[in-house]
Amino acid sequence: MTNILVEDLTAVRKKVTFEIPQEKVSELIDAEFRDLKKTVQIKGFRKGKVPITILRAYFKSQVEDEAKKKLIEETFQPGLDEKKINLVSVVKLEPEAIAADTPFKYTAEIEVTPPIEVKGYKGLSLTKYKREVTEEQVAERLERLRERQARLTPVPEGRGVTSGDYLVADIKVEVDGEQIPALTVTDYHLELGREFYLNGFDAKIEGMKPGESDEVSFDLPEDFPRKELAGKSGRFHVTLKEAKERILPAVDDEFARDLGKYESMEELKAEIRQDIASSLEERTKKELEKQIVEAVVAAHEFEVPETMVESQINTMLDDTRRGLARLGINPDRIPPPTQEHRDEARPIALRDVKAALILKEIADKEGITVSDEDLDEGIRQRAERIGASFDYFKDMLENQDMLPSLRSGLLQEKVLAMIQEHATITEQEAPADEEIEAEKAEEE
Repeated sequence: MTNILVEDLTAVRKKVTFEIPQEKVSELIDAEFRDLKKTVQIKGFRKGKVPITILRAYFKSQVEDEAKKKLIEETFQPGLDEKKINLVSVVKLEPEAIAADTPFKYTAEIEVTPPIEVKGYKGLSLTKYKREVTEEQVAERLERLRERQARLTPVPEGRGVTSGDYLVADIKVEVDGEQIPALTVTDYHLELGREFYLNGFDAKIEGMKPGESDEVSFDLPEDFPRKELAGKSGRFHVTLKEAKERILPAVDDEFARDLGKYESMEELKAEIRQDIASSLEERTKKELEKQIVEAVVAAHEFEVPETMVESQINTMLDDTRRGLARLGINPDRIPPPTQEHRDEARPIALRDVKAALILKEIADKEGITVSDEDLDEGIRQRAERIGASFDYFKDMLENQDMLPSLRSGLLQEKVLAMIQEHATITEQEAPADEEIEAEKAEEE
């Protein structure tokens, strides 16, 4: 039987020494040589007939390395399970020399989950903000729908371009007689007033008409990338090739029907109200959960394994990169995160790790679990949100090994709901100056 000695270095770090009896070591090394004898070929001997003494001379180091590996694999995790140690990471693994006539020892320095005595999570005082859907919110949502349905049409003949028009232009730039390639563009698309080109430049071409060319003077910004050009005056040769204005549809029943699934404007408004109401409810739910997390984290002081914090930082930074990619930014063009970025993310990562550990401990104490049926329901809800089938979405999660993460998230939701059930909740009017657009509520 393996002898295991556990030393506490800190609350989350242990030194574990494993000693495997000489008999087990000798048995495994002999077995390795017997297996090797079946396959190895050495000049002068037939396959399977090489004497063990010859094999020991040729392959001693290789066999001993393989024996070390197998002994560690066979004893490490079972030994931790025997000692009821919840492994987070292996910081250092140091095997000693191995020989058939002596016990084999190796030492592992590991990080473990911290011991937490959960308390104070029932009877919390929480604040719930009351919010109602306003006609202003409905009108704002309708206006955004109008803008999405807008059509572009050439500006009326004789009219100069103005803010909001969509232009196609050629621009050539010279500074001190030198053409600036970085600013010279052909068939450049811009929305006048959005300052896509250079901040302040749009005003210089306002009033031009399609087909016209003009030359304007414009000072390059002080933070222009080429320092020798920063702040200098440039000559901008502009040819306006095309100009279109946006025509917004009228807000009427026909507009609602054009969206594809509404018979009237009132039907459209009713769905908008319901959608905003759902968003506000979700915002309120997240606010309550945030209060719970802050309260339980503040009530428990304990050390956290550094590996878990670093892993959470990596997850947060990866999520940021994926978010930028969804906005159309090429991930390959996003600079890698700096140490400063990691330092900024650390406090939030530490809070998230602490919260996850506390909620898991509360779940164990309260006997809260996530059944397979709960997991399937969570998958079904998420599949519906993105318009995917249950089977497709479940297969995707399985292939990406994301089911354990989803199960963990569902467990946290159950624990948070239980804590909320046992809390004292005081309703208050939402602050008068807060932003309560549904889209912003969803982002929080």
